[in-house]
Amino acid sequence: MYFSDLGNQSSTKNQLIDLFKQSRVPHAILLSGASGCGHLQLALSFSALLLCETPNENDACKSCSSCIKYEKLQHPDLHLSFPIHLSKAEHSEISDDRRELFVSSLDKFKCIGKKTWYSTMGNENKQGVIGVKESQSIIKKMNFKSFFGGPKILVMWLPELMNLQASNKLLKLIEEPAENTYFILVSENKNKILPTIYSRLQNIAVPKMELSAVSNFMVKNFQIAEPESNIIANLSGGNLNKAVVYHLNSGDSGLNMTLFVKWMRLCYSRNIADTIDWVNELSKMGREQIKDFINYTLEMSRQCILGNFYIERREVKEEEENFLKKFQPFINHKNISQINTLMNDAYYHLERNANPKILMLDVSLQLYKLLRK
Repeated sequence: MYFSDLGNQSSTKNQLIDLFKQSRVPHAILLSGASGCGHLQLALSFSALLLCETPNENDACKSCSSCIKYEKLQHPDLHLSFPIHLSKAEHSEISDDRRELFVSSLDKFKCIGKKTWYSTMGNENKQGVIGVKESQSIIKKMNFKSFFGGPKILVMWLPELMNLQASNKLLKLIEEPAENTYFILVSENKNKILPTIYSRLQNIAVPKMELSAVSNFMVKNFQIAEPESNIIANLSGGNLNKAVVYHLNSGDSGLNMTLFVKWMRLCYSRNIADTIDWVNELSKMGREQIKDFINYTLEMSRQCILGNFYIERREVKEEEENFLKKFQPFINHKNISQINTLMNDAYYHLERNANPKILMLDVSLQLYKLLRK
């Protein structure tokens, strides 16, 4: 991944390139932004530029020995750190134990999100961690001499998932690194980074991607037709990770629709026994999948409002449109605000490890009343 491969985030891209041209690259950078905004791609592209032996004006040359090794993320001076499922039995204690899997996932998805990564490791419900053994490994690697005599770079994805012990161990290294050593941290929630770590970073905010940029990315990297890519971009809401997952796992949208249709019918009919059965089945899904379903419900609610005001729906499939035409009167100006609040609150509590069964049953009971307004 090079800067020339990114048809998005030109403002952040130019900011990084300017730092390089002016030889003012800070030793510790934080690229912070929402999930799927392209900040991991920016971090890797900037790493390629820093490592390149003969860089051009705005990008790496793509042909030197350094770039050739970088293309497969096998450059010995490029180190990757990311959250993993800790397990002694599976020999999974530091990022290097999962590096091959992580690199292959990046190659497949062209970007990566927590749901995709946790699922790839085998358990969507288990939280990834950057632990103390990882910090020890980082200290050891970053104190070695550079293999090619140039810069050494650590790209850390999701530093907010470092535990306290790991963060404290890295404090001194980040504050006083060896010469020509760079730390590029990529965060989806900078507020969760240990304050003493955050204070040592130069923060660069990465804005949300424009829908057109997401669409262009999908056309370029997955060779899909532009009309389809536009639909995917709209459904993703500008989240590149969601767009890729939606394309590669198109069955997820069909599952979400089936769940949504059944749920709305149960809530409107106030069938408590079948609702409990539905909640029990939903709770067996991964936490990230349930979060996706909540987002899908919010999107379908928005589409209902568009239909009520006779605004054309361009982002929905034919089977969704057929259901929404009949269902849209039940989500209207009288209850949409409360439904949005209810779903957003459910997402918030689910992120904080609320019990999915209890949470979704409570949401269902509240929908019993709201759908009759």
